[in-house]
Amino acid sequence: MSLWKFNDFEREVDFTDADFLDRLEDAKKNMNDQLRLVPKTGKNSDIIRSQVACYRVFYDTLFGEGAGDAIMGGKTSLNICLEATDSLLAFEGRTSDELNRKYEKYMVQNHGNRQQRRKYNQTHKNQR
Repeated sequence: MSLWKFNDFEREVDFTDADFLDRLEDAKKNMNDQLRLVPKTGKNSDIIRSQVACYRVFYDTLFGEGAGDAIMGGKTSLNICLEATDSLLAFEGRTSDELNRKYEKYMVQNHGNRQQRRKYNQTHKNQR
């Protein structure tokens, strides 16, 4: 479990926790449902408000009621939404890389068929 921070908002995030992943999937679904309601035409300000509302729904579903407002700092800026999402995705990538390095030592080393294993053993004989 790691701490994700964006502006004044911080929350424990665990991408290996099934309950958190369920909330993440629900948040993505709710956001996609909300995206269908975004107007295609009209005032730019109304379109941006609708898009920001989609992100608020995403963060409220993922982290709890009011999280979207806390992440956006009470503003209605699409740029803040995009920065927060980029930050969360980058955090997920770093966490994933860290987990892969941690579990790499537990992975079974398969060096191919018999001929490939012989070749591998010959080339790595001095390294053992």
